Amino acid sequence: MKILLFIFMAMISHTGVDASRGTRNTRPELIDRIVAVVDNEIILWSELNYRMRFELEWRGHSAYHTEDMLDSLRASILQEMIDEQVLVLRAQAEDVQIDQTQVEEMLAEQVRRVRGSSSHADYESMLQRVGLTERQIKARYRKEIQHRLLYQQMYAQQAHRQHITRPMVEAFREEHRDRLPEQVSLSHIQLRLRPAADRLEHKLAELHEVQRRLEAGEDFSDLAREYSDDRGTASAGGYLGCFSRGQLVPGFEAVAFQLQPGEISEPVLTQHGYHLILLHERREDQICASHILKIARITDADRERLVQELERLRQRALDGEDFAQLARGYSEQATTAMRGGLWDVFARDELPAVLQRHLRGHNLGDITKPFFLHEAGDFSGAHIVKINDDQATIQSLIREARTAAAIRSLIEEYRDKVHIENRLDYRPIHAPAHDALGRLP
Repeated sequence: MKILLFIFMAMISHTGVDASRGTRNTRPELIDRIVAVVDNEIILWSELNYRMRFELEWRGHSAYHTEDMLDSLRASILQEMIDEQVLVLRAQAEDVQIDQTQVEEMLAEQVRRVRGSSSHADYESMLQRVGLTERQIKARYRKEIQHRLLYQQMYAQQAHRQHITRPMVEAFREEHRDRLPEQVSLSHIQLRLRPAADRLEHKLAELHEVQRRLEAGEDFSDLAREYSDDRGTASAGGYLGCFSRGQLVPGFEAVAFQLQPGEISEPVLTQHGYHLILLHERREDQICASHILKIARITDADRERLVQELERLRQRALDGEDFAQLARGYSEQATTAMRGGLWDVFARDELPAVLQRHLRGHNLGDITKPFFLHEAGDFSGAHIVKINDDQATIQSLIREARTAAAIRSLIEEYRDKVHIENRLDYRPIHAPAHDALGRLP
């Protein structure tokens, strides 16, 4: 939960219960640390990882990142956060005004979201554990919201000053007739890789039998030992441990985080097969759960069928149908489908290696052949990708580049007037708690 963003103590005496052993753990544990200082403002590890989760969810392709790519992305995001803070300080120095009514409305919504995600008792217990009152929480949320609006106001001012003409768009097209621009806007359609229907039906029938026995009063852990195909957890009664968002497959998490303690889900289909999920408890930004999995094997015929379906969609787009409409109607990547398949804008020289080989030789407006991204561990589906070249996209790319240059100039002019310290590479003595992506800092 985002409440953890505001824990400013680097070390606490962390007391918790090990659910798998029933023992208490009283060793000191690092749960947060300062990763940057900008004048009198600090940026926390937890704040950085919250932004990291948001960025990956927006991009819709967190599974495509290797450890090195995640580290690089984290460093890049921290630099953006430092630059944003410099710009906020400049905005404050120039007395840029924001709408305080909007601040209070956003604050009220944020507090409602935090309180609504847990019971009153859990919420009060959290406040007690982190040593903050609700008034202090609101003050820190308010400050964060004010900073975000100040940054947006400065950015909007610069963007408003950029007038993009038709000759600029035509010059852009001509310049990039045979090579990709420095910033590349990509849209995609992703279809999930699933076993054939008859195999899925068989596995679902097996889970219905498990449900029948659960309803008759049998123990979940006993049935997990008997039925679950997850050999790594079956012997422990299906216990998965505790995890934050982003650590397990999205379809599983989407259901698990909606359950109440003691509740068992209906069968959930993921790339691994069908699951029954039992939620044990909720912690600040984690849940603890068990599952029973019936694996549905994927065959080469399943992969070939998926490629053929994507090839048909690709041909429809090449024949003149709107790619965005096809993405909304067919793409199974929900986050990007609702945006008409809009994936992200990538720096040309920073395209993930797993994408570079599929985009090689393509230019503005091209649509790739269907491909899997197995190299980065994504076995959940296949994609076709379009390099966007519509008028609105090109205008946006030009405006973004010109605005970014203007913002960069404002930041560079003010950097020498503030103290900046980047501590991302600092490694503490004590082992910290796992971050939001399940990795150690």
